Amino acid sequence: MKRILLPVAVAAVLALVYLGVVFLTRYTANREMEQAWRAREAAKNKPFAPSTGTGVRIVQFYASSGEIARGEHATVCYGVENARAVRLDPAIEQLDPSFNRCFSVSPRQTTTFKLTATGQDGREVSESFTIRVGAAPPRIVSVDLSSAGVKPGETVTMCVRVENASSVRVEPLGWSIPASGTRICKTWFPPRTLKYTLTASSADGRKDQETFTVRVK
Repeated sequence: MKRILLPVAVAAVLALVYLGVVFLTRYTANREMEQAWRAREAAKNKPFAPSTGTGVRIVQFYASSGEIARGEHATVCYGVENARAVRLDPAIEQLDPSFNRCFSVSPRQTTTFKLTATGQDGREVSESFTIRVGAAPPRIVSVDLSSAGVKPGETVTMCVRVENASSVRVEPLGWSIPASGTRICKTWFPPRTLKYTLTASSADGRKDQETFTVRVK
């Protein structure tokens, strides 16, 4: 009996040792991954370390996006060191020396922004970047129906307003609606329950769509 139990006991001990090694390995790997993640997050939030010199320096100057549609906003951030004055060209925002400050811009056309920092000794440094501005995408502002359910022979009136579109279509009616940007209303007799699609398109092929169903019963 002892000869039988001994190998079993040894196997059990080895199994426990193996499980312990596996657990320790996974725990160590998970802890290292967690520490690496925390380090990356801390690096993201860590402010720029100031230099030991006294010369004027632009620490950062960038935009949240290098390309926006007309009417959209981008966030511009800057930071300077050892500066007595800073200015932005074009002067759309009054700036003061700061190590980390952000503000919003909404240029109407492609614009190059230039930041100039002036040091205590009068020396100037500058950096610049460009935000490209494209046409605003087509947008369906509103679709209003007089009723989403009618009896046979009754009419439905639809009023729509779109922006930034070169053409507006309603299918399966085959309608072309003026893309004037104003509220346009149309009336028809729904022959049966149908799903309709309103499509606003721009000249460069971008689209905005909305579907609705009119039930006839």
